[in-house]
Amino acid sequence: MSAEPPLCARCSRSVHLLATDPNSEVGRRIIQANNFLELERSCAAGCPFCKLIRQQLVYGERGRTSSIGDLRSASAPVIVHLSDYAIRISSPAHPGYDYIYYLEAETTLLDRNRQDESQNDPDDLTSHSGGDTGTIHSLQSDEGLDAVVAIARGWISNCLDHHVGCSLLGTAHGSDRRVVPMLPTRVIDVGVEPGPPRPRLVVQGGSKRHSEYFTLSYSWGRGIAPQGRLTPRNLEAMQQGIDMSTLPKTIHDAVIFTKRMGVVRYIWVDALCIIQQDDDASDSSLHREDWASECANFGRYYTDALCTLAATGSSSSDEGLFLDRPALEYPAAAYTVQVQTSTGQREPVVIEPAVPNWWDCISRAPLTSRGWAMQERAMSPRILHFTKHAVFWECAELRACEFEAETSSRRIQWPCLPGEEPLNQLRLSQQPARTRLHDSWYDLAGLYSWCQFTFPSDRLPALSGLAKQVQAMCNRTEDDLDPQPHPKYHAGLWEGTVHHAIAWYSAWDADNSIFTRARQQKDTGSYIAPSWSWTCLRDGRLYVRFVQQPPRSVWLTFQDPPNILGQWHFPLEIIDIKVQHAGPDPMGGVSYGKLRVNGLLAHVDMLEWEVATSHRGHVLELSNADWSGEEHRLRIHLDSPMEEDNHPEGYSFPYKDFYCLLVAFGDEDILLGNQDPNLVGIQRIITAALALRPTGNTADGVQEYTRIGLVFVAKEVLFSAQEVKTVVDIV
Repeated sequence: MSAEPPLCARCSRSVHLLATDPNSEVGRRIIQANNFLELERSCAAGCPFCKLIRQQLVYGERGRTSSIGDLRSASAPVIVHLSDYAIRISSPAHPGYDYIYYLEAETTLLDRNRQDESQNDPDDLTSHSGGDTGTIHSLQSDEGLDAVVAIARGWISNCLDHHVGCSLLGTAHGSDRRVVPMLPTRVIDVGVEPGPPRPRLVVQGGSKRHSEYFTLSYSWGRGIAPQGRLTPRNLEAMQQGIDMSTLPKTIHDAVIFTKRMGVVRYIWVDALCIIQQDDDASDSSLHREDWASECANFGRYYTDALCTLAATGSSSSDEGLFLDRPALEYPAAAYTVQVQTSTGQREPVVIEPAVPNWWDCISRAPLTSRGWAMQERAMSPRILHFTKHAVFWECAELRACEFEAETSSRRIQWPCLPGEEPLNQLRLSQQPARTRLHDSWYDLAGLYSWCQFTFPSDRLPALSGLAKQVQAMCNRTEDDLDPQPHPKYHAGLWEGTVHHAIAWYSAWDADNSIFTRARQQKDTGSYIAPSWSWTCLRDGRLYVRFVQQPPRSVWLTFQDPPNILGQWHFPLEIIDIKVQHAGPDPMGGVSYGKLRVNGLLAHVDMLEWEVATSHRGHVLELSNADWSGEEHRLRIHLDSPMEEDNHPEGYSFPYKDFYCLLVAFGDEDILLGNQDPNLVGIQRIITAALALRPTGNTADGVQEYTRIGLVFVAKEVLFSAQEVKTVVDIV
């Protein structure tokens, strides 16, 4: 044996089996430890193979990661499965995945490179010196923080000096050189003097100052104490200085990191740079006015910033940027083992330690599911992601991690974040503006609707910056042949696409969604958006799908509409749109909206229908039979789930009747194998219709309605005899 750290008894057996008989029955299931804590005790004793196993479990794999607390509290054993091509490690699953008891994470055997034949001991485990697995640093130490600061400086410098694409996304406005931006209305000055930061609030005067600055993207979480946020009472005092001990940990860490970086003097943080409401609600009007004014500039603030510091791994402002990194407690190294191949020969194989993965560190991180964060990330030309396991860099031309800072790591998968693909289509597409909006904006809208909001009324304000950027992109299209090159924006919908965009329906946020955390949002009953806008959904368990979008494989469930073989057609005539804005931002929140349309209107009397099935209270199937005995079905996706009661199906429909306004119909449909012939049928035409309820109001002789959902039904069931169109208002 070589002079390497000693293997524990179980790992010695595993290493021997790999070299002699990796596919044996014994090797298919080895209890590595009775629980995770026992595995850690072996790591503390120095076993290098146990450290490799532990690191894989801590980092997990795409979509299957448990927190260190969950691993340590689990009572199930850690099990190793051996073969001649991989080592599979099973561990107790995260409690949130209640449909899977075990978490499977794989340490793949990489780099099957033949080495010196003298290294052929079947029980040998030797350090692998070839290649650099990189270094993950502890941000809890000055040494580790300084190392990450140096890496981050290099990323920013490299981006500014060499990334042409990034320069076009910032303040350059088409130039190949970055323009120093105008500072936001208020910023935090972290100081330039040596020593700890002594931050203070700086308020722009009459002459606007230009300087580089950072922004912070984070989640407030449980809230911020009055002394840690800007209020009318401390506005003057904060301009004299801010006590670091009063700041939430995330903001505290952001100030420290900005000062250590030394490349900018200022940072913009919403809690300290926008006047917040006092706990006693005094001067609430000042807060509302300042918030409305500043909210209109959020997009510009993030676009102009030199870099955004993102607290991606934190779900609350009291958790910080500098998170504990549990993998560093027992760091693993690469080792070479002998493996008997299927040919009977023995080969040295390198087992590399697991590394943090982008999917779980960022794509599934707490901040990524926050509605405001999607805009902040999309508008930021450069981002430093502070995650639970490592610091990641993201700009238009590079994604990197602190352990491989020069390039996108070959050992990390870099999937698109929610909203990234449609955003890239909007930015890069050479199609006409209307086509671009039709194809990409509503893909983005569907993904945006998954995001969490503490206050649902923030949905439109949090989309304002993106809407302005999209409009600017369309306006810059020089060869755009669209007769309306400057599309108008109405509460999340673009003029010229409204007839498509109102044909949306609700779908349930299932456990296999991008964001698996429970929704926690405060529905205060305040106005969100008109009922015809996809942004009006109040229930955080629902997200939006559009009729025009092709279904995705993971969404082919009960709640999806039928798949037609042809195209959807949208016959509804849009007569007028009126929207009243809630503040000075023409693309922000709204206080009222009315859509006047002309189309086929049918009445549905619930006495003529029976409730066939329901799905979680938001999808309802109705059935009836015509004079010939043929059964017809109607499916309605409700915008608000029904309440559970003593009804046989668990839910009862709250209305005695409603109206259906035809908004879309498909080509004649040849029945597909997975469809219900009673709903679609052979050679039937499927329709989509807005489900409406009258409000009792009229204007200019036009009846007013509010939307309650979207209906799918065969055309002959409701609209076969309809010829006369009706003008209606929808609010």
